Amino acid sequence: MVAALFAALLFALLFLAIDQGWKQQMAERYEQSLATEANSLRSRLESVLNASVHATIGLAAYAYVHPELNEEEFARAAERLYRGQPELIRSLTLARGEILELVYPRAGNEGAIGLNLAEHPQQSASFHRVLESRETVVAGPWPLAQGGRGLLVRAPVLTEAEDEDVSGSANPWSLSSIALDFDTLLRQAGLVPGSERLKLALRGRDGTGAEGEVFYNPQALDVESAPLQLDVTFAGGQWRLLAKPVPSPSATARPAAWWVLGAVGLMAVSGYTFRIGQGMRQRREALSRYQALVNRLEDATLVVAGRRVLWANPAFARMTGVSPNPGQALATLDVIHPADRPRLPPDLDFTRAAVPEEPRGREIRVKAADGDQRFHLLRWVPIDWDGQRACLLSFVDVHENRMLFNALSEARDLQDALFEAMPGDALVIDTSGLVRRVFGEARHGRDPHTTAVGHTLAELLPPEVAERFSDIVQRALHEGAMQEIQYRLQASAFHAGEPGVAADETRWYEARVRPIHTPFEGSAAVVWHALDVTERKQLEERMQALAWEDPLTGTANRAALDRAFPRLAARADRKEGQLALLFIDLDRFKPVNDQYGHAVGDELLRLLARRLAGSLRTDDLLVRLGGDEFIVLSAPLHHAEEATRLVERLQEAFREPFELHPGHMDTVEVSLSCSIGVAFYPGDGQRLADLMMAADHAMYRVKAAGRNDVAYASSEAPGA
Repeated sequence: MVAALFAALLFALLFLAIDQGWKQQMAERYEQSLATEANSLRSRLESVLNASVHATIGLAAYAYVHPELNEEEFARAAERLYRGQPELIRSLTLARGEILELVYPRAGNEGAIGLNLAEHPQQSASFHRVLESRETVVAGPWPLAQGGRGLLVRAPVLTEAEDEDVSGSANPWSLSSIALDFDTLLRQAGLVPGSERLKLALRGRDGTGAEGEVFYNPQALDVESAPLQLDVTFAGGQWRLLAKPVPSPSATARPAAWWVLGAVGLMAVSGYTFRIGQGMRQRREALSRYQALVNRLEDATLVVAGRRVLWANPAFARMTGVSPNPGQALATLDVIHPADRPRLPPDLDFTRAAVPEEPRGREIRVKAADGDQRFHLLRWVPIDWDGQRACLLSFVDVHENRMLFNALSEARDLQDALFEAMPGDALVIDTSGLVRRVFGEARHGRDPHTTAVGHTLAELLPPEVAERFSDIVQRALHEGAMQEIQYRLQASAFHAGEPGVAADETRWYEARVRPIHTPFEGSAAVVWHALDVTERKQLEERMQALAWEDPLTGTANRAALDRAFPRLAARADRKEGQLALLFIDLDRFKPVNDQYGHAVGDELLRLLARRLAGSLRTDDLLVRLGGDEFIVLSAPLHHAEEATRLVERLQEAFREPFELHPGHMDTVEVSLSCSIGVAFYPGDGQRLADLMMAADHAMYRVKAAGRNDVAYASSEAPGA
């Protein structure tokens, strides 16, 4: 009885310790899931904001290269941005000086036209900040003039003081703005309807960050005591996302079966301990000849000969609720699960000569006294029982261990499933550069028989790449912090690549390398998680190219001319040569637009641009200033007479008529001519603005003299 009480006390203490550890683990897991959820909301909010900021900057760049932008052209450019996010974008605006002049869409936003931004009570601060800093500003959220609450993303049209024209005239447009519907922004970022597990708030109105005003707090969160504070960073400012977990008793609640198990275990341990002592006393009295053997037996035990039971210890009876009679067939006890019988000797004859002993045991299911099937380890060894050959069968209860193993297996399967579902490639790399495990898309490579597991970085990658990656792994382990890296790499066992991607194609990857704080399979290691960001990189490169390209004709724009002139002038100086700048103005182009429409006029400009480009040398630059005006900046010339041949080739492009296709009539042919003014660097000017002015004046002399000719800024043509 004392042993039973002592065992019950030890079991109760152990059970309570396990229960508290389980509760703590559940609480930590709940907090980790909330932190992950808050980070996800922060990332989505940053993504939506940065997309809008880039759109605003693109609109400002468009206004920069089109200083004579009218309402129709603005609507056409703004509509491309608006149709991508019609629910999010309330309006796109362009301000001339302090006055908001152009708005898209106009319907519903008429109240904003003519608004003086410099005097507006909420918006004036961000307006002056944009003009003073010449940087993008995210303002608000504030009430909008056209109704509702919005977030204003503003970008300056002129980002540098040098952007002003050297002639003294400035670009009339001061800044571009995109008004975002704040409630739609919150929905797209996942903050609305919000999380049932988190109280959320935002501070940093006008992008002022952690010290700014709280502008979103629907649940009256005490912002000073919020345990989770994450910076939302975007071009134009910073917000602070504040989050506080909502208490959830269910997060640490243990199932009722757990307490029932504890109570049953307590009674079972005490009862089992009590019965052990009682059984030992009975065996000493009944089996005095085998007392030494029986005293060592603590598990349910049978002595069998052939298929008959010779003896069963009390533990067997307690375990199964069956007390076999001497000589009873083992199969009639019906305690071994039928599905496990094929793993045992035929007919349960353990003493057959062909049956070897099994001291290590085989796992089977045994029907317990309460009707449940419990896992046991069945061991059998031959013995001599009362002068005959017999076999001792021992049933060791391993049910709890089996359940724990199953739970661990399920947890491992869940972990593998989570890694398999994640996008990109995930690899576990140890401190020596050996790849221990792969997850995600890395397991479904181009060749299913090729895997990175078991190979080092030096075997999988080119030497210089392997060395760089090894440094990243070592840095992450040394600092104990996550590292981020971007790199380009061809498909290999390290990054198998998608099936639709060519094997020799170089792709861009963005990786996060996080150290594993506990040894992985006995070694320090990191998780290398990489995403293929090639499409994003290509989009960024395309957007960069559009900044130097005329959107209608595909030729260079004024910004590209400003960038190319110093380089070509330096080449001309080194070679003691000169440059020719040709100012080309089309003669009587407006009647084409009036007669056939602007769409046909645009088609004519594109056809002409292709002809002009075909008349130039490789290093010559063709620029469309806007409307029907073009500029050709030649590569360095050895002799000024070369400019005459260049003019002749350009005039040749106008010899043949242009075939146009108006949508409402048959194909028409249109003939064009042009007036050309030519100026030379450095003779007619050493600055681009001076050359353009000289060539422009020469061109207007041609216009005044009747058009369709060429004039030089100098008094005489080259070679005259």
